Amino acid sequence: MFGIMFKQIFITLICFSFLFLATACQAEKEVIMPDKPLEIALNMTAKDLYDANPEYKAFQEADAQPMGVTFQGYDFPTNNMGKVIFHYSDGSFNIDQVVTVLAMDKVTSEQRGLNKITVDFFFDKTDNGISDADAYQKMMFFFKELQDKGWTYAHSNSAPRLTAKDSFTFATTDEGSELYLDYSYPLTFKEWMQLNDLQLWRLIYGTEIYMDIRINRQSDPETGNRHYLISLDIFDELELIRQIIPNNYDESLTKEYSKLYGGLPEARLFFETKAIKMGLKIQQNQPDYTLPLVLKETGIDTSKFVSIDPYKITYKEFMKRSESGEDMTPYYENQPTAKPEITSQARGHCLAEQPCPKSGYWFTLAKADSRAYFKQDDTMPDYPNNNWGEVIWQFEGKKG
Repeated sequence: MFGIMFKQIFITLICFSFLFLATACQAEKEVIMPDKPLEIALNMTAKDLYDANPEYKAFQEADAQPMGVTFQGYDFPTNNMGKVIFHYSDGSFNIDQVVTVLAMDKVTSEQRGLNKITVDFFFDKTDNGISDADAYQKMMFFFKELQDKGWTYAHSNSAPRLTAKDSFTFATTDEGSELYLDYSYPLTFKEWMQLNDLQLWRLIYGTEIYMDIRINRQSDPETGNRHYLISLDIFDELELIRQIIPNNYDESLTKEYSKLYGGLPEARLFFETKAIKMGLKIQQNQPDYTLPLVLKETGIDTSKFVSIDPYKITYKEFMKRSESGEDMTPYYENQPTAKPEITSQARGHCLAEQPCPKSGYWFTLAKADSRAYFKQDDTMPDYPNNNWGEVIWQFEGKKG
């Protein structure tokens, strides 16, 4: 999952550089920008998208890709940027200085809906850039607007349970991770400048729409001008699951997710152990949210997720005892009501560079496309310097 995120950020960085190189060429073929904002919504079809925005035909782009996917959208020159209004179930928000709108068309689906839309835009209107202070004010205003409209922080089942303030400490400390920063925390300007130049926030609206907000903060090496490219990835639950599941899956995405579900308590413990070492307090009563599609198709209610108690055992000790065959049930939280769910979560696992305990198919969240067959006593591979942390192999089954 994290590898995918960083790949997206890397692609954004390349696009960011390309936009500046392309400005001069685009200026030669300037087209008048319509006054009406371009209207987009999640899960509209490509035809709906283009029919709703005939004024933007000159900026229309489509790129057919292998595996039955077509990227639909619009491309605007940096000297004549567009305006977008994004509609969702009972609300909308506007975006200015838009340079690209990219949507993935689910050609293989009967609905053919656009289940992921990416909007890239600048905070600055000209090549002169924008001050960090002005960019900070614009982002805080945008965050406040989203909060007022009901968007909340989307923490996953693997995320550490922290207060919004502590999530900032965790995100800006070397031992932590910038992937779990709660956008509702009111950053000061000083804290804004402490953020990674490639920072990400994940939001959710209700139980239906997710949005990743990524900033790409860069300085022009020749002029020293500051530029902020903001990317919004707006997607549905199915796309959320697709980001987690390895590409070479055999069953439906929700069923594949149910196989991963058992390893998530260990992932959360990994991060919460780090947080406790930083002196941060784990909010053990912090609720998780339901994934409706997963609940409907697998019966797993992710809002009833059972975590491992980080105050009873550390991640390293848990893995050591678990590998030795000890019953780890007492270390899970909410014992009286949680045991049935614990049983469903407890699955075989093995640390990297350890002998495989049983033959079958294994995968690790530390590497995309990691699913592979190992024989008993094979040495499980390690992937140092990955974006996840310690490599934990999870047993999927004996069938391919």
